[in-house]
Amino acid sequence: MVSAIITTHNRKVLLRRAIESVLKQTYTDIECIVVDDASTDGTSEVCAMYPVQYIHIPKEESHGGNYARNLGIKAAKGEYIAFLDDDDYWLPEKTEKQLRLIRDKKCRLVYCGIKIEAITKEGTNYIDVKPNPLFQGELQNKILQTICCCTSSTMMVSKEILFDVGLFDEALLFWQDYELTIRLAQKTSFYYVNESLCVYRKDILDSNRLTNKYFGWKKSVNYIHHKHKKLYDRLTFKERCYAKVLVWEDAAKRCKTAELKWRYYYYNSLKKFLWYAPKRIIEFFKVKN
Repeated sequence: MVSAIITTHNRKVLLRRAIESVLKQTYTDIECIVVDDASTDGTSEVCAMYPVQYIHIPKEESHGGNYARNLGIKAAKGEYIAFLDDDDYWLPEKTEKQLRLIRDKKCRLVYCGIKIEAITKEGTNYIDVKPNPLFQGELQNKILQTICCCTSSTMMVSKEILFDVGLFDEALLFWQDYELTIRLAQKTSFYYVNESLCVYRKDILDSNRLTNKYFGWKKSVNYIHHKHKKLYDRLTFKERCYAKVLVWEDAAKRCKTAELKWRYYYYNSLKKFLWYAPKRIIEFFKVKN
């Protein structure tokens, strides 16, 4: 059995789309668990319309998205867990194709490409993003230099290994998927289905969307680097540069969205410096975690 875990908060319209995408999977031995993090918009009534396991978190017990995900994992009956954010949805063959690859590779984690549903002032565009061929197999060090799973909605992972690494870190509000993959990569190899099997909604117009925040994100990045300092310290100088570029590139995007113009140009310049500066200058510039 595969357990699909959807966490949600006040997005009942989009939630319906997510639930239906799970129920329409071509692989049928699947349970759908919806963890409602203190919604007040009638989410419970929407969930009552579908054959899902509904878990409600009262407002006084709400501790963020990772707490909600962990509740879903603990309630899951499946051997494998597949996550789905309430504003994303799966294409029908996602579960079947990922499970087939897990069996073929005898691995414990598989991800896939995404189709970005980009919401802008000009309208909605769809962009296919396939996995990078460099990021499969053993990724103990490489995982610190990239976000191969830009959303947990792309992952299918063994429930056993999730408990082994300690589930999601409930202290994090940003980059929680990235931080989880850091720990998972120390325990198992990663493989991917080279298809866009998940539609990832990216709405830059939504000021409440976590991915559009900057200052809270910056605190989370510092927390992650401190938590995994020993792993970052073992990187080569070149690998540390790539790890810094990863941070600066995301920082520039968030600052641009948040209209923090001078910060955007600052981080964009730092990113270009590490990518394009002569080697002797890069070696002079010491990257610190």
